[in-house]
Amino acid sequence: MRIVFKDLKKGIIKLIPENMDDLWHLYHIIEKGDLVRALTFRTAEQKGDKIRSKKAEKKPMVLTIRVEDVEFHDFSDRLRIHGIIEEGPQDLGSHHTINLKVGDYKDVTIIKEKWKESHLSRIEEAVKRRGKNEILIVAMDDEEACIAVVRNSGIQVIAEIESGKSGKLYESKDVENEYFSRILNVIKALGEDVPILVVGPGFARDRFLSFGREKEPQLFRRAFSGSAGSAGINGVYEALKSGKVDRIVSDNRVITETKLVEKFIEELSRDGAVAYGKEEVMDAINRGAVSHLLILDTIARTEEGEEIISTARNMGSEFTIINSKIEAGKKLEGFGGIAALLRFKIDQ
Repeated sequence: MRIVFKDLKKGIIKLIPENMDDLWHLYHIIEKGDLVRALTFRTAEQKGDKIRSKKAEKKPMVLTIRVEDVEFHDFSDRLRIHGIIEEGPQDLGSHHTINLKVGDYKDVTIIKEKWKESHLSRIEEAVKRRGKNEILIVAMDDEEACIAVVRNSGIQVIAEIESGKSGKLYESKDVENEYFSRILNVIKALGEDVPILVVGPGFARDRFLSFGREKEPQLFRRAFSGSAGSAGINGVYEALKSGKVDRIVSDNRVITETKLVEKFIEELSRDGAVAYGKEEVMDAINRGAVSHLLILDTIARTEEGEEIISTARNMGSEFTIINSKIEAGKKLEGFGGIAALLRFKIDQ
């Protein structure tokens, strides 16, 4: 994400989203009541005809809408912002949807009465992570493979492939090569220049790596192998928790969030210095005991969540907003959606 202009006194930030993660950040930033201005397309007014033709051409124009709703479907390529037109060359007071699509690289102006600290933190993070790599994980064994891309916005399962090995065909080299070719074709179709981590039990992962390096040496120039107890999606989640993934992509948000939630759970299991639930965490914050606050994005977007974050920052605590749609977020939800790593243990 690139910042083009910022004037917080007037509540204005103008930026350019550059990838899907940026759209995901904007989904959490843009709220009902905000003003959003961008280049969009709308059917031009037709003089002398109140009813527009269905075939009328849509013209590019800059419109400002008062936001009513924002939609972002998991791993779609666009963000849809619905609202009422407040500024523009025509149709003031009418409904309109601004579509922000990956690859458009068009600037978007967001105007708020007051920018929340959590929103500013998200923008700072998006700018900081600009141009950082994602990672592709292949969790496989002789029988199945799961291919997933780990982005800051979450884990996208691209494909799940079965080898088809059974009975007498199990040892067939042709069957294995066909299996490996199907996995390789999916990776090639993604067209993403990212590190590849191949994990799983047994030796199938290493044979596939050799196959990939022979067939597509450029694509596999940053390919790595790692052990895992499972293939499939469980192997992907296992890989996220491993030190191998962390060394390959040390600043990926999903990995960071997963590690923090796992650290909290580990400390909790040892009766360590942690707190969870709104009341318990707020008590720890007010005592100056919170080292790192973990809060679900669904809570962070509320007034109560913003107040918790603001109080934590004022007390010198770090905070991380956890994506509710990833495994780590679902685990945190089981603890009330809010938890904290403490500087010292509090006796209850």
